[in-house]
Amino acid sequence: MPEKMDVSVVFPVKNRASYVRKAVSVAYKAEGVKEVIIVDGGSTDGTIREALKAKAKTIIQSKLVYPGKGVAMRDGAYYASGDIVVFLDVDIKNMAPSFVEKLAEPIMRKEAEFVKGCFEREAGRVTELVAKPLLKIFYPELANFRQPLSGEIAGLRKTFYEVEFEEGWGVDVGLLIDMHRLGRPVTEIDIGFKDHEMKPLPHLTDMAHQVADAILKRAVEDGRIDRRAAEARLRAIVERV
Repeated sequence: MPEKMDVSVVFPVKNRASYVRKAVSVAYKAEGVKEVIIVDGGSTDGTIREALKAKAKTIIQSKLVYPGKGVAMRDGAYYASGDIVVFLDVDIKNMAPSFVEKLAEPIMRKEAEFVKGCFEREAGRVTELVAKPLLKIFYPELANFRQPLSGEIAGLRKTFYEVEFEEGWGVDVGLLIDMHRLGRPVTEIDIGFKDHEMKPLPHLTDMAHQVADAILKRAVEDGRIDRRAAEARLRAIVERV
């Protein structure tokens, strides 16, 4: 039987008022959830008001930058009190309690300390052109992850104090690599179909740059590539996305 552990669900948000109340309500219905935390990145559309109505614990992220997803995730992890922290995108249209439960279950069963969610949808352009090729070259032991940029993540709260949260779009893959480097057991689990809008094209270049930088920075630190070669590879990747 899985161990009884409390779960904190964290939603990094900015200007998502139309999604917040439903997301919080659904998260509270998941087994084991003791709190739902909204970390707001400076919304101007009533997101905070909706979060408070839904009885979510609501905080303003400590550094208002864009993209600031990683800042929001770090703040949420530090503010959380559950044994397990689950991160989800707030604007998943088919949000279900099972998303939370599936992500937390491998940790409750002591099969992993860090879980990435994958889902039944075609992987995005940055995943296929940037993240997967770089992982295959520099971290082949992680190359089997279907969606390394997935924002559906769970981990033991205490382990999040030992890793670096990239401020922007590189946070998801950065956490995956960091947990692996620490020797934490990591796994990927299918959470089912995810109805979620893809990033608009104008964001893809910035996203590609930040994802590549997060991977290459760690590869340099681990001696898998020298800094000059990493910088050249980063420039080449961004040019082709």
